[in-house]
Amino acid sequence: MAKPLKLDKLDYAGAFGFFAYASSVVVTPIILLTLARDLNFGLAEGGGMEAVRAGFLMAVLVASGFAAARWGKIPVLAVGSFVLGGGLVLYALAPAYAVVLLSMTLVGLGSGLLEALINPLIQDVHPNDSGRYLNMTNAFFSVGVLVAVLVAGELLTRGVSWRVLIAGVGALAVVSGVLFAVLGRDEYRLERERRRSRSGSGITTFRHAKTILREPAFWIFALAIFCGGGAEGAFTFWSASYIQLNFQAVARAGGLGTAAFAAGMVLGRLASGRYVQQNRLRPLIITSALFGAVVSVFAYLVNDMLGFFALLFAAGLSIACFWPSIQSHAATVLRVDSTMLFILLSVAGIPGFGFTSWVMGLIAEQTGLRLSLLVIPALLIILAAVMIFERVSSRQR
Repeated sequence: MAKPLKLDKLDYAGAFGFFAYASSVVVTPIILLTLARDLNFGLAEGGGMEAVRAGFLMAVLVASGFAAARWGKIPVLAVGSFVLGGGLVLYALAPAYAVVLLSMTLVGLGSGLLEALINPLIQDVHPNDSGRYLNMTNAFFSVGVLVAVLVAGELLTRGVSWRVLIAGVGALAVVSGVLFAVLGRDEYRLERERRRSRSGSGITTFRHAKTILREPAFWIFALAIFCGGGAEGAFTFWSASYIQLNFQAVARAGGLGTAAFAAGMVLGRLASGRYVQQNRLRPLIITSALFGAVVSVFAYLVNDMLGFFALLFAAGLSIACFWPSIQSHAATVLRVDSTMLFILLSVAGIPGFGFTSWVMGLIAEQTGLRLSLLVIPALLIILAAVMIFERVSSRQR
């Protein structure tokens, strides 16, 4: 039986940071069709917005490791939250598609710092049982998705401007920055003392990265998290638009569909955090990937909107564990600097979000969103195969 969880105040700051970050990710899919009509662009350009955000997010990930070594994780997380908030305010004021793309650079930079450093911060706080705490904290990413899509879908259906919704998410990001600054003061003092006792932190950070990249097992985990991130991003980004287009539904229904997926993610991560111990993470990932592949095929086949909602919930359950569990399991197997490992795995995983969303948008332009759903089971089958290979190679090592 797993021991009871003992939460630290930084767990709460990390949870709210993920909540704000998730809200910034999913608010665009909910408003996408309205935004496209107002600013006169198509589905391919909509996927391009996500690709730009993910591209700049990825660009800042490696730099965040050097920034954390120089200034500490907590101040960098606070700054990242404020940059994310500023980008969302610019987004809310955008008069044209070009300005939206510009705002996405700031959104990507700010959210990249949160993506890079929240999980390493939780790993530092709970080094011996990180899988459970990472799943619990990452559950609030899914809570953010759930709340954001329900609120945004409802308000958009009631006629509230998409600009108001984006500005509201920007306010959440600012609050996140304040929480990191306030709740992390004591930990920041400890970090500062540790940095004073070290020299050449930039060189050390580079050496950590070089050591990790030379590990063959790292590339196995990198491919796994790319596929897991792609499957999660596909459902998160395109579910609302798919429901509105395929079932001729209003924005509220699109929000409810994405909320069903997010509810499955919340339940899956909370259950993993409560019940799944560190040495069971690999079987959890493999089983979830195979189950998710079956569910996503049925999502392609179903013609009933309520049935699609049920499948979205099941998909959320299956996909929930991938991101935190792959990172935590990799830290157990590789025994390297966890901060740089998590950052490099995020560098591998974030393109899965952006690339998959973009590819599905291109397929949708040619044949419709329905066929593009088949990208998801392909990713999950690859993920299961990769983790089975990792199990075999780990036994050989």
